[in-house]
Amino acid sequence: MVVSLLAGKMLKYDLEEILIVSNANIGGPTTAAAMAIAKGWKDLIGPVLVVGTIGYIIGNYIGTTLGLWFGTMM
Repeated sequence: MVVSLLAGKMLKYDLEEILIVSNANIGGPTTAAAMAIAKGWKDLIGPVLVVGTIGYIIGNYIGTTLGLWFGTMM
């Protein structure tokens, strides 16, 4: 979390954006959207759903590739 906060501040993002993206990375787009709604950050709901879904897509391909690669090592 410290790394995310420091990197976000160096890149001049708002605290709300840093926190919501961190939530999307850990809990997925649905929990991040729920957090945005609960905090009243209505303008971040759409982007966090897109970013979280793209994270799922990328993560699935990387995980499948690594699984297949490690499976061939044995």
